[in-house]
This record gives sequence, C-alpha cells and structure tokens, in this order.
Amino acid sequence: MPSGDLISQLLALFAVLGVGVLLRALGRAGQADAAVLHRLVIDVTTPALIVSVLRRSGIGHGAWGAVAASTVALFTCALAGVAVARALGLPRAAQGAAGLVGSFSNTGFLGVPVVLALYGDAGGAAGTAILVDSIVTAFLLWTFGVALAARMGGGGGGGDGRGLLAVLLHPNVLSIAVGLTLHAAPIPLPVWLEQALGALGSATPTLVFLALGLSLDLGSLRGRVRPLAAVAAVKLLLSPAVALGAAVALGLKRPSSEVAVLQSAMPTSMVSVIVAARYGCDGQFAAATAVVTTLGALATLPILVEALRRIVP
Repeated sequence: MPSGDLISQLLALFAVLGVGVLLRALGRAGQADAAVLHRLVIDVTTPALIVSVLRRSGIGHGAWGAVAASTVALFTCALAGVAVARALGLPRAAQGAAGLVGSFSNTGFLGVPVVLALYGDAGGAAGTAILVDSIVTAFLLWTFGVALAARMGGGGGGGDGRGLLAVLLHPNVLSIAVGLTLHAAPIPLPVWLEQALGALGSATPTLVFLALGLSLDLGSLRGRVRPLAAVAAVKLLLSPAVALGAAVALGLKRPSSEVAVLQSAMPTSMVSVIVAARYGCDGQFAAATAVVTTLGALATLPILVEALRRIVP
C-alpha cells in the first residue's frame, strides 16, 4: 500500500476518535457508553478479528523477531521512564508509574486494529501484531510489569497469579488458539460463519477509536506538564526508535520490522494504568500519561508511518 494511503487510513481512524471526543463534549455520550463499547470490542469483535485474521494468514514470517525487537524496546523504556521521573524529582510511586506507562503499549486494543487497517493480511502483519500483543504486552505486563509496580509502589507481592490466569483465559488469547488451529488444519467454516466473523472483526477499528474518544478525560492533564511530556516522549519517541534499532540489528524485513516499530509506538496501555494503581504506584499520573500519549499519537503515528515507508528495507 502506498504511504499516502497508509496515512489516510490512520487519519481516518483518528477522525473517528475526534467524533467520540465531540460527542463527549456535547454531553451526548460519555464514559458509560465507552465502557459498553470497550466490553463489546474486548469480548466480541476483537476475538472475531483474531480468529478471522489468523485463520487466513497465520503468524507472519519474522514474527518472533518482531517480538524480540518490541521486548527490547519495552525493557529499555521501562528503565528510561523510571530514570526520567527520578531525574525530575518525582516520588517513588510516580517513578514506578512512569516505568509502566512509558513502556507498555496499547498493542491489542489499538495496535492490532491499526496494523490491520494499514496492512490488511499482507505478509502476516496482523498475525505478527497479535503475537506481539500476547507476549510483549499481556504476558510481560502480568509478570515483569506487576513486579515493577509492586516494588516501586510498595503495593504487596510481585506476582498476580489470578491476573495472569485471567489473561490466559481471556477471549483474545483463546481466539488465538482457535485461529491458529483453523489455519494449521485447515478446517473449513460455513460461509455464513466466515462472513459473520469478518463483519464483526472489521468493526473493531471503528469501535476502538470511537470508544477512545468517548473515554478521554482532558481534565486529568492539569498540572505536572513537564513530567507528563517527558514520559510521553519516552513512550512515543524513544520506544519506536529502540524497536527500529533492534529490528535493523536483527535483520528484520517488512512488514515484521514495521509492525515491531508501530506496536512499540502505540500510546500507553490502559491496563498498565490499572496495574500501576492496584500496586500502589501513582495512578493519577499514569492515567494522565495515557491521555497525553493517546493525544500525542495523533501527531507521531502519521509521521512514523511516513518515516517507515522511507527508511525500512
């Protein structure tokens, strides 16, 4: 797909986000409506999307390299987030929050739909994005992320078996197993079921960005402008730069290299905000960073897409 088409697709998705922001500002919809859309996306449309994508294309060549590059970016930015917050004189709880929200990306709720919208099934890009979300975000968040939050926030033990079990039994994870099984067998599906999965899955990007627009709380940005900007720079600029360097060092080719960079460039994972608050880190700072990075991605993602088209082999 030409770079202009990629950017147009991305801008169209952010236009949908703008509709959500406008509806919230006009009082026509709000957080409760966003919660309904979130649940619909998480439990219905995203699993359908995953099954549909993986059944057709499986996991792309170079997917594990993309996982490695994204993992390097995550650990680097976790350390950078803590270091930046410490340099700015923030308390330990805020440092822990900065490490979490500066490193964990919104790879599933946002990244997978964006990659699918930009690349379709080309070269297994969407399958690669799904693998990155499952391992780099979900698994590492409930292991390394929880340990980091508990250590920095003083919120108890460094492990959450129930949280990890919930991840393993999540509809998205189960749908990965179903999709890969259907791809490997291959097992034919009735036409009506295949069309239903496709229709539900294709609705995911629109619903995701509409829900994001409805849930953005601009009031959380008051104060702490400097540290918020610093941690947002770690998330939106340093993270994709490190992923790109790792992808080049590993010799990754398109689209795997681009997926690794894009997933690392996504704004803060909302689940990392929840983990930060649960384990005694600064939840308010984490939530404000999520808002800043989501808004900042309006500018950084289109620029990044254009840059990738020019410099990635």
